[in-house]
Amino acid sequence: MSRPSAPSMPTERQIQDAFKAVTLVNPGARIARVGPEGITFEHPDERRQSGGWDRKPFSAVQA
Repeated sequence: MSRPSAPSMPTERQIQDAFKAVTLVNPGARIARVGPEGITFEHPDERRQSGGWDRKPFSAVQA
């Protein structure tokens, strides 16, 4: 059996694309963390925040 590949960091292009998509929904969103698990955003404006995505990584990868 082969070993599963290690998670990789998002590319600069993936980070930019995710940031553009998130700021369309919430212009005040900021990137809080980038790691192999995805990109985590901060939403400083609580009134415009989508509670379902708060502190959850965003990934554009489709399975």
